[in-house]
Amino acid sequence: MKQLLSILFCIIFLLSLTACTSETQQTETQPTTPTKTVSTSDSEEESEDGSIIGTWVCDDINKDCYFIFEENGDAFAKWGTSTIYGYFDYYEEDGLYEIDIPNFLYNDYRATFNDDEMQLKSDESSYVFEKATMPEVTIDAPNDLQTNDKLFGDWQSESSYECYRFNDDNTAVITDMLNYATIDCKYSFESDTATMYYMVTEDKSGSRKLSVEFINDDEIKIDDYVYKRVTN
Repeated sequence: MKQLLSILFCIIFLLSLTACTSETQQTETQPTTPTKTVSTSDSEEESEDGSIIGTWVCDDINKDCYFIFEENGDAFAKWGTSTIYGYFDYYEEDGLYEIDIPNFLYNDYRATFNDDEMQLKSDESSYVFEKATMPEVTIDAPNDLQTNDKLFGDWQSESSYECYRFNDDNTAVITDMLNYATIDCKYSFESDTATMYYMVTEDKSGSRKLSVEFINDDEIKIDDYVYKRVTN
């Protein structure tokens, strides 16, 4: 049930954003400061022969997606400024990797390695991965971003599957309620509208407009849902 919910939320969450993406490539205008680099120091390291640890691409799954396996058992699917979080484990006795990256890989796989290639094969499917380096992704957004200090903080709703974090430096993070998926954004707030800017791939931008109504200091309405400020 937990896996089913995570897949459902990730699909709805990510498709609702990518449906609004821009069809044009990133322009040659002055780039903005990145929200953050979606690569990590651990994932940049080259995976040794015979090890799943490292960064991989698989054209059969998604040519723009990077799959990252870390030594502590964390696993990620990353593309643009979107991330889906998962895990993996290795059962030496069976020679199988249990991998759970919702909406991408969620099965027991036997892995074989050949130089810079890795094949993951389950009873239902087989994928060939190639070693890769996670690119640095910079969000393509206007330079004159506006904000409002009433927005700053974390917001959750009892009715919506999306959660929001608005920072005072015009960066933002959208997550699903189970924290299985995130999208890093930059935002601008003008005339009761928050425009969210993100990257669909490393060179393709997207945006989404949110209607915002301030109810009081700890409640706002985003589109059709009432959100409450989350306090730590």
